[in-house]
Amino acid sequence: LDGIGVQRQNGSMKRRGYAVLADKAYSGHALRNELKRKGIKAVIPRKSNEKMASDGRSRFASDIYRRRNVVERCFGRLKEYRRIATRYDKTARNYLSMVKLGCIRLFYKKLCN
Repeated sequence: LDGIGVQRQNGSMKRRGYAVLADKAYSGHALRNELKRKGIKAVIPRKSNEKMASDGRSRFASDIYRRRNVVERCFGRLKEYRRIATRYDKTARNYLSMVKLGCIRLFYKKLCN
């Protein structure tokens, strides 16, 4: 997560988000504890067979979780490019470059339509 950031209006980079959106596969205690330690809200639904937390079942921010589909659809569109879906590139730098090119193509496709 250290390499991820969002540029603020004043030009500085914001390195820490306010929440992490994930599906039930990432509902483990280790991830939740790490996010809590860093002061990041975990918006992750609990598994149906998972034991209740010590504070009971904590409130789940379903309104925030609904926005997760935007990211999922973007990844789905990126995976239409075979090179990205099968990860032909050997280095992370080259793979990231292809993902960026894919994002640019998606942006221009949306811009032209």
